[in-house]
Amino acid sequence: MTQYVRMNNYESIELDMEWIILNTDAYTLTKLNGVGGFCWSLLGTAQTIDMIAEAVRNEFQSVHTDVESEVEVFLHDMMDRGLVQLAG
Repeated sequence: MTQYVRMNNYESIELDMEWIILNTDAYTLTKLNGVGGFCWSLLGTAQTIDMIAEAVRNEFQSVHTDVESEVEVFLHDMMDRGLVQLAG
């Protein structure tokens, strides 16, 4: 299965249940909600979509039934922003 991981050691901070990630290469800030921040924290090690979706279900009780699709969209968005890459 395809695995994903964070790129580089970008600075991130959690403030009031939201996460802010500073991409020092592109000089951009990315703001994530609590679920996105939780996913970001998991990506310190290689993760599959299914692994992240299962962790989200376990952590958050009121998640949508189609968590895998939402995780996939999140990962592709983070890849487009240069924050996540395929683990290799």
